[in-house]
Amino acid sequence: MKYYYLISLLCFSSLLQSQNNSDKQKVIDSLISTVDTYTDNYEKIRVLTSNAGQFRYSKDSRVLIDKAISISKTNNDAKLFANSYYSLGNFFYYNSQLDSAEIFLDKSISYVNDDTMPFLRASNLMTKSAIYRKHGNIPLALATMLNSKRALDKIDTLKLDENQRRKFKGESSVLNNSLANYYNQMEEFDKASIYYENAYKASLSLDSYVNAGIIISNEGEMLLNQGRYQKALTQFEKGKVLKEKGNAPMRFIMSSALNIGNAHSKLKNYDEALMFLKQAHDYYEKAGVTENLTIAKNYLGNLYYETGKYNLAIKNCNTAKDLALKAGNLELTSEACDCLSKSYKSIGSYNLALENYQLYTKTKDSIFNENNIKKQTEQEMEYEFNKTQELNAIELEAKEKQSKLYSYLAASGLLLVLVLGFFSYRNKKQSITLAKQKKLLEASVDEKNVLLKETHHRVKNSFQIVSSLLYLQSESVVDKEAKIAIKEAENRVRSMVLIHQRLYNKDELVGINTQDYFNDLIRDIFESHQFESEPLSYELDVEPLVLDIETITPIGLILNELIVNTIKHAFNEVTPESKIDIQFHKEGEHLVLKVIDNGKGFEGEIKSTSFGITLMKALSKKLKATLNYKSELNKGTEATLVIKKYKLL
Repeated sequence: MKYYYLISLLCFSSLLQSQNNSDKQKVIDSLISTVDTYTDNYEKIRVLTSNAGQFRYSKDSRVLIDKAISISKTNNDAKLFANSYYSLGNFFYYNSQLDSAEIFLDKSISYVNDDTMPFLRASNLMTKSAIYRKHGNIPLALATMLNSKRALDKIDTLKLDENQRRKFKGESSVLNNSLANYYNQMEEFDKASIYYENAYKASLSLDSYVNAGIIISNEGEMLLNQGRYQKALTQFEKGKVLKEKGNAPMRFIMSSALNIGNAHSKLKNYDEALMFLKQAHDYYEKAGVTENLTIAKNYLGNLYYETGKYNLAIKNCNTAKDLALKAGNLELTSEACDCLSKSYKSIGSYNLALENYQLYTKTKDSIFNENNIKKQTEQEMEYEFNKTQELNAIELEAKEKQSKLYSYLAASGLLLVLVLGFFSYRNKKQSITLAKQKKLLEASVDEKNVLLKETHHRVKNSFQIVSSLLYLQSESVVDKEAKIAIKEAENRVRSMVLIHQRLYNKDELVGINTQDYFNDLIRDIFESHQFESEPLSYELDVEPLVLDIETITPIGLILNELIVNTIKHAFNEVTPESKIDIQFHKEGEHLVLKVIDNGKGFEGEIKSTSFGITLMKALSKKLKATLNYKSELNKGTEATLVIKKYKLL
């Protein structure tokens, strides 16, 4: 009889993949009629809920789930309720009704028996984790996902039959993919890559091509976040091929089209991008898939912004913003506001640009605020600690059994065993005490590192807002001198933004690598200045040293002033031969910074009346540094800063 059920299920699954919308109702009616002939109630529930999943929980599938719940109520069976309510929770989740989804997933969990339904708790927790992620509560999402992983870890795979082992592999693959998505969102790309690789290999080993296609597409999104656009496009195209090979639903194929369009947009292949994005947009609009439609409108809005069609960009991103706010999706709200801020600024609507920029930073900060970062770290530490404790408990139990066995073998050795046991216990107690102290110290250090990282994040955000306000102010100022002054202030703030951004994004929480920082700072300075003819070329020769924040901040500000002064005064006209050399090295006991140009040079002394010169003198005193100029007419100028007070890390 079970073989008959399995064949029936496979036949209906195949029909669901091939039928168009007009035939779906006939397939559903036929399926319900067939299920009514089954005698095993659990088999009825399994076939109904499985086929609802095959429909990807579209609105047509609700009748199947309602039928399953009706059977569960008639028989009043916990196992039936657990599976039926899990299916209903997924239905609401896939239709963006997140509050209802959480209610029925909790109902399902209340009926779960961990001994007889080992996988269902993990599945419920995975969907709940996805709900919390869409609400922007990353710590709770990660904690719930780790609880799901803990539920799977408790399953003894040696006791599973072949079908259960395949299911275990499938659940682990989905879980690893979800964990990778979280770490990708938190920009912890090394962790994300490991989980994506594990999930992808597991799916291929099960010949689950659709899942493999989804996972490799998610990896493509991670590559987009890293700026590796061509590699991301390759992964998206590979994912689409895998989905088609596995006869994935059209909704999944259109997801690949959406990703491919976005990658083409990043690569500035705008014609190809528009073709794929419109194809996905029109499908999602017709099918009523709200979340993916929101993503499509965000992508289209950014494409129109990049191609200068600002009104179209505003139209699409405003619709995306409304949809995201209605669904309570902070991540998509943030993306829409970013697009709107840039587009309104481009057409001169600075008030609307600032309004959307403020909402963008607010939503971004709600997802990646200091409490979320701290809680995420705590959840990871708690998971690893609990896992270690469970292993230690198993090991301790094994040792106690071994000790009892030896005590029964020889009564004459009892005294020796007791003595050895006493010393072993005392040593073990001391070891446990030392281990606890070590863990407390490590936890304290980790907490301080998290708090320090939070501080840099907050400071960076504050500086970024100041920089953005200065930029917006400069756009509305007419007076040329005032505009230049505001621009210079913006450059100074940007030099400090880069420091705290690096401290937030890197493992070094109190030190900055000079080579990386100088590269970013100097590139920003040159990109922020407009050159009427040739762009001014420059060369960098920077020794990679790690300096503390008290040293690197004044050096960055001084370097900013030296380069800006050179750009403004060294050249009457920029030619292909015009050039600036920047050098930074440790020479003996001192650090030496040089900015050398081949411009017009000057005679006499530098006038010290400007704010920039006054600022450099004040900062030089803090570093116990000397700043000297050497210049000849028509041969250029060399500014040398010799730093005596600094801290290398």
